[in-house]
Amino acid sequence: MKREPKPAPKPDEPGPEPAPEAGARTPARAGAPDTPAEESERLAALQSDNLRLRALLAEAGRLAEAGRFAAKQNHELRQPLFAIKGLAQLLLDRDGMDVGEVRDFARHIVEQAERLTRLVTDLRHLSASVDRSGQRTTHVSPVLLRVAGLFDWRFRHGVTLRTEIAPEVPEVMLPAHHLEQILINLLSNALDAVSGRPRPTVQVRVSAVTGPAPADGGLGGAAGHVEILVADSGAGIALGVRQRLFESFFTTKGAEAGTGLGLAISREIARGAGGDLTVMDTPGPWSEPAVTCFQLILPAAPPPAAPEPPAPGAPTTPDEAHDT
Repeated sequence: MKREPKPAPKPDEPGPEPAPEAGARTPARAGAPDTPAEESERLAALQSDNLRLRALLAEAGRLAEAGRFAAKQNHELRQPLFAIKGLAQLLLDRDGMDVGEVRDFARHIVEQAERLTRLVTDLRHLSASVDRSGQRTTHVSPVLLRVAGLFDWRFRHGVTLRTEIAPEVPEVMLPAHHLEQILINLLSNALDAVSGRPRPTVQVRVSAVTGPAPADGGLGGAAGHVEILVADSGAGIALGVRQRLFESFFTTKGAEAGTGLGLAISREIARGAGGDLTVMDTPGPWSEPAVTCFQLILPAAPPPAAPEPPAPGAPTTPDEAHDT
């Protein structure tokens, strides 16, 4: 029996849909709700994108602050260069100098060269984009001293810096480069605030406080937290400005002097570690008059675990371990 051919579809009639390939995902129906697995997958992707964007914003802000800081260091970089040039020119111009004078000039040249080397090294360290994520805890004191050294030229030009570091302050649960970024921002802002003020003074106090940090995410716990206060004798902060201090891209310094990211990113870093960064309503008691005070709190690192006692019968000394 002869089979009759199937009639071809009319031009305005859609042909039959091709069968999906083996293993291919069938698209969801329009308007159909997502399954729990799809919802969870999309949420995880959004959270990953959010973390990546926050990291990019923090890196952009850090580099912007580094560039602004480097521009402010222009005077400090030029000063030792001019000193080296002047001392070398004196050596060339003066005849009949004895060995002692030559050695004295050479010593001053070496001192200025070392100072210049330290400045360049600090600037490279500040702007370097390297992975230091393996470092989780940090001693505050050496980082604070290193950051204060970056501003040495401003403290030597009429601004007084007073530091109070309590004994036996524990390490904080924050990598050193993040702590450095926050302290650079706080000290830079304090120095800007006291510029042109009578008796300009910046004061820093570091102390250990028992109990968890207010925003503790479980990192500090019973180890307590470390409080870092940075106070200045500037004109203070107006109420309207105070309410917007930690907004991204908000600045009172102008586009050339500020990015509006420093405090916002610093608070983000502190809160991400389980701490916080705030401006205090009252600066509290200080050895010198203070008008504005920022409070940085970070979870303290737990003390190192005590070594486990040796198992019964195990050697307790190296001599016993190697005795034959």
